[in-house]
Amino acid sequence: MAASKLDFQPVMLSDRDTLQSFFANAPFRNCDFSFANIFCWKHVYNTTFAVENHTLYIRFQVEEGTPGYLFPLGWENLQQALQRVAADAEARNMPVKLYAVTREMFNLIEETAPGIYSYHPNRAWSEYIYRADSLISLAGKKLQAKRNHVNRFSRTYKWEYMPITRKIIPDCLKLYRRWCAENGGCDTDESLVEECKATHSAFQNFEQLHLTGGAISINGEVIAYSYGQPLGKDTFGIHAEKSLYEIEGGFSMINRQFAEHNCKQYTYINREEDLGLESLRKAKLSYLPEILLEKGTVQQTPKA
Repeated sequence: MAASKLDFQPVMLSDRDTLQSFFANAPFRNCDFSFANIFCWKHVYNTTFAVENHTLYIRFQVEEGTPGYLFPLGWENLQQALQRVAADAEARNMPVKLYAVTREMFNLIEETAPGIYSYHPNRAWSEYIYRADSLISLAGKKLQAKRNHVNRFSRTYKWEYMPITRKIIPDCLKLYRRWCAENGGCDTDESLVEECKATHSAFQNFEQLHLTGGAISINGEVIAYSYGQPLGKDTFGIHAEKSLYEIEGGFSMINRQFAEHNCKQYTYINREEDLGLESLRKAKLSYLPEILLEKGTVQQTPKA
């Protein structure tokens, strides 16, 4: 009997409640299980999903168009879920590859199907997860420089923190355009073009995506913003953060203010990957992550 394909469908805004019902009950903290991330970046990854036997399967394209899957969610029997992924891959004449798999997920796979799959970590995909109380207090000698940036900002500027509402989204987009200009424009570099589309999608659908955001203004002008959404019950995910480099301490201030105003009820804050960018890695490490969440690729081990 020929292997059958899963009925994958494009991710639409109307699918939020369906996908979110799986994400909210997942015991994982990685940013891949965020509906806002999936929806806003679907133009890059051609993301699709299928629900079968109370299990969520997500299929997308990475690495120059190579298709792959996320770890299935909602399964009553992981072995059956993995077999269903393998059957779909076989029906499409493609290898079985799961991306953005944490070590915890792979351990579950290995317990269920020992020796069938291999795990290949990718440092550029590792996610930076911090104690929320640490980003709020910035306590300790190692975070003294961050406290200094925040204190200097407070002394230098007459500033205000405010929630992102539909009213100030045009001001946030104006800031984003200024940030693009500071970085040589967002219309030439492919990664910035992709981010620009994701940013506009997020702001255009801010309420429908159930995003939470905050912004800092100086003399009525937005100079920094941040937004994200919960990842499970104890973790808040920061999906975007922007500030003008010409405003000294802007990034430190929006980081702390957002954590203080929007993340007090969470144990952890996930600030996502560094994408292998050395400057971003240095910046994320400087905040002393509690967890460096390893992720990698899982594929079937070739038979001897």
